[in-house]
Amino acid sequence: MHYKLLSFIVAIAVLGISCNDNSNDMVERGTASMQVSLIDDPAQYDAVLIDVQGLSYKIETDTSETAEDNKEGSWNTVDIEPRVYDILELNNGEEALLADTDIPEGELKEIRLILGDQNQVVIENDTLDLTIPSGSSSGLKLKVDADIEANESYKLTLDFDAAKSIHETGNGKFILKPVIRVFLEETDESEFGSISGVVSPDSISSVVYVIEPDDEDTVSTIPEADGSFLVTMLEADSYHVIAIPAEDSGFNAASKEGVVVVAGETTELDTLKFNQ
Repeated sequence: MHYKLLSFIVAIAVLGISCNDNSNDMVERGTASMQVSLIDDPAQYDAVLIDVQGLSYKIETDTSETAEDNKEGSWNTVDIEPRVYDILELNNGEEALLADTDIPEGELKEIRLILGDQNQVVIENDTLDLTIPSGSSSGLKLKVDADIEANESYKLTLDFDAAKSIHETGNGKFILKPVIRVFLEETDESEFGSISGVVSPDSISSVVYVIEPDDEDTVSTIPEADGSFLVTMLEADSYHVIAIPAEDSGFNAASKEGVVVVAGETTELDTLKFNQ
């Protein structure tokens, strides 16, 4: 189990018509609206700066008049404002809107997130460059493979695991190899729930982990200054929640088993109290 991880959420609302790289070959069809959110498992850094430069998606349609390459899926560019995000500031339910566009109905095959070269990590006030391998320069392709129906509204969440995405090389440099999971849900019928709570004393640095008993995966977050926390994008299930204080705090972990998560709802926990 990792001790220090940090979580963030970046949201991209996809609500308008996007610009298609092959727009002259497309025929008019129904559209749907979609929100795309990016969330992250926490990591032991002071800051993780991610340079978001572009976003596109590939959608496959079965419209007979559509050009052959569109049947197989073409890349559609979403108009966004390029900027650098400190993803560690987007935590416990905080979101940052990246785009606002519509997408045509069909099968959403992939999302492509394009990063610039201003990616950095801050460790003990030392700012270091994050190098992206040359093979990723064309963008990070993320599989979705889900049907999009016209006149519906969706939310696509990209779970960015900073702890697994940043690698230190032998010469003291850092490489960014993003590890991202994808979740798609209808916005008016969420398939996921959340867990909220408070740790006490709130003056103690800690990390809260949500663990599915039958799964090795964990979701984690760092509580706010007042001790409050919120863990989102959890499938309906029963979880084990454990809050681990800093090793030098002199306090023991606090936990709660059998925490039931219901889709579309937030489960509120009693205070998780650290004891010596």
